[in-house]
Amino acid sequence: MEPGQMHAAYLDSHLSLNYGLVPKPIPRKGQVLIKVEAAPINPSDLHLIEGKYAEFVDFQYPFVPGWEGSGTVIESGGGFMGWYLRGKRVAFSKCQEDQEEGSLIKIGGAYGQYCVTDARQCVPLPDSVSFEQGSSFFVNPMTAIGMVEIVSKARSRAVVITAAASQLGKMMIRLFVRKRITVIATVRSESQEKDLRDTFGLEHIFNTSDDEFLPELKKTCKEARVKYMLECIGGSICGKLMSNLPKGCNVLLYGNLSREAVSDIDCFSFMASEITLKCFKLDVWIASKNIFKLLGIVKKVKRLIKDNLSSKISRQYHLKDINEAVQYYEENMSKGKVLLKPWDFEQDY
Repeated sequence: MEPGQMHAAYLDSHLSLNYGLVPKPIPRKGQVLIKVEAAPINPSDLHLIEGKYAEFVDFQYPFVPGWEGSGTVIESGGGFMGWYLRGKRVAFSKCQEDQEEGSLIKIGGAYGQYCVTDARQCVPLPDSVSFEQGSSFFVNPMTAIGMVEIVSKARSRAVVITAAASQLGKMMIRLFVRKRITVIATVRSESQEKDLRDTFGLEHIFNTSDDEFLPELKKTCKEARVKYMLECIGGSICGKLMSNLPKGCNVLLYGNLSREAVSDIDCFSFMASEITLKCFKLDVWIASKNIFKLLGIVKKVKRLIKDNLSSKISRQYHLKDINEAVQYYEENMSKGKVLLKPWDFEQDY
């Protein structure tokens, strides 16, 4: 391996997923270079690998995917945050580049031995948190805090959370309960319903596998004066839920677990009820914060990390086995996190 290179999983111009040598990234001002220790496969990573994002933006190939991970900051490109983070163990998310029309996305993600990202996209990990557990502790906590901020500013007394039994769903529930905002949760199994009831004592949990749940959900949302639904499933269930929300309700779409287009929207109900559908983009929300607000958010994230150390890790794979790892994750998404490791390791899971 020549100087200036590293091993990584990468997409070529034909969107084939490979493992091999790529250029090692160099941090610019405001950025840091991280020696990556672990990176999870998330639904958003599947969208990137499948070429969904390539339909809207142009990438410079070979392109290294991976939205988040953990590692050690080994170099700073300059700036206060970079200086502060140097030598620290961090959770991080992929660098966010300006996406002007005609511009290329050049900076890759976490599926390499090294990664460059914005210093503001990093959160220091407590010593008690391993790299494996910490690899999923940027996107979820930041998203949870952002969602709670938006709903709280709207002074909503209640909120609907879909896929509420997920790790992110539970983070949001915990924060909303602390703020005494009523949570109306949707799940897809009795075991998930029991889990949320036992863990949080929630009163309003709806199983979407029950054909008769929609009328009761509609009644509950109206009585609770719901102003927001936080939705990450997409597909037909998204449209059905939207058609049963109270007048003036806002739907924040932040995921697509079904990997299907939003459908089954009752157009008359949608217009008559003045429902608003928006998307939540974490990078846009972070970019809206000044350095002082961002430092305050980092403190909140670190508290959330301490509360959520039980992420189940299903399997770990070396980066060279990226295609096998992706296939396993697609077939076993509910079994726990699948991690990618860029360095040799002993399998503990």
